[in-house]
Amino acid sequence: MFLKCYGCDSERERLSEAVTVPKPLLKELYEYFSKIEEILATLEELMDKEGLKRIRKSLEEYKKGEYVTAKTPEGIRKVLSKA
Repeated sequence: MFLKCYGCDSERERLSEAVTVPKPLLKELYEYFSKIEEILATLEELMDKEGLKRIRKSLEEYKKGEYVTAKTPEGIRKVLSKA
């Protein structure tokens, strides 16, 4: 992977400013980025009053056993078509 040098004037400057990133490091960076995205999405949901209401309602439904399970894609389609 190469990172661009947006302030460079010539091709030679751009080439001298290129950085090579090893694939294992790039993979690790993507994994951490994905985890950070999940954390930010969770924080965003927790900051939303309506989101908290949905979470509380879902927990109550779960405690009461008011949920269905599906083990296959076809089962998921059947459950969703009933909704």
